[in-house]
Amino acid sequence: MPVKKRSDHEMESFEQRLEEYRRKLTLKTDVGFRVAGRLCSGPELEQLMNLLADVITGRKTGPFHDMQTQKDLITVTGAKSVEPNLFGNDEEDGIWCAEVQNESIEAGRIEVERAHLVLNGLPGGKPYSCLKKSHMIWMTDAIHIPGTGRPLFPDGQPVVRLETVDSATGRRFPDRTEVILFNLRYKGNSKRGDLAHDFRETDPKKMKNPLLRELMQRVKCTEKGEMEMCELTRQIFQDGKTEGILEGIQEGIQKGEIRSSRKTAGKMLRKGLYSLQDIAELTSLSLSEVRRLQAELNS
Repeated sequence: MPVKKRSDHEMESFEQRLEEYRRKLTLKTDVGFRVAGRLCSGPELEQLMNLLADVITGRKTGPFHDMQTQKDLITVTGAKSVEPNLFGNDEEDGIWCAEVQNESIEAGRIEVERAHLVLNGLPGGKPYSCLKKSHMIWMTDAIHIPGTGRPLFPDGQPVVRLETVDSATGRRFPDRTEVILFNLRYKGNSKRGDLAHDFRETDPKKMKNPLLRELMQRVKCTEKGEMEMCELTRQIFQDGKTEGILEGIQEGIQKGEIRSSRKTAGKMLRKGLYSLQDIAELTSLSLSEVRRLQAELNS
């Protein structure tokens, strides 16, 4: 069945929304952080990982090597793929990954990604004792613990560390996987506060860290940055648009357009690349409709 060609007016409207989205883009969005990573050289990726790890863990880390963006981790058969924004190793061959999560964290996602790190940290045919140490850093502006209404960062603290603890005695058990959540809403007068500020900032000139400032300049002010951002955004938007039109065309153009927007929003929500406000702006759906779709996906 042929796909309805979009009118010049629709294309112009989409271009305008895309440009507005780029103007508002920040590193705290998965799209912004992914594009920044794609524009990095190898040494710059190592510097970026070092910056994030040192500031967020509060200790000296690295040096790092073999850094990659969107590393497709080993998974069990049939499992959903996991692709951290940054992935690499330290000088002791420990595994490090870092990524951003918009507004909310899907229940179960932390456990799944942690399990994938374990699979990638155990050399084939080796005993369990050879499991490599791994470190998972999630930078998020989520407010609640996944699947609950309880606060994720009590009293607005910058960092939460997930540990294995005996609930009866409070004893901590050794764990080869370190999981740290970093609060992108944090506004303290510290290195962590400066880092969170830079991830929220839309204007590269106002960013405090020179490396992050340079990366965001590339994302927003270079032709290559525009191409990378547009390629990623258009792919997600157009895939959802096409699916929606194919399913909605039999019910008429108006209903097809509504369904296509919902399909696009659903795909964006599943990808986890956009904030709810961004999805509403790019699809022309109301914010309340996007929230309803998110609730349906999480149910």
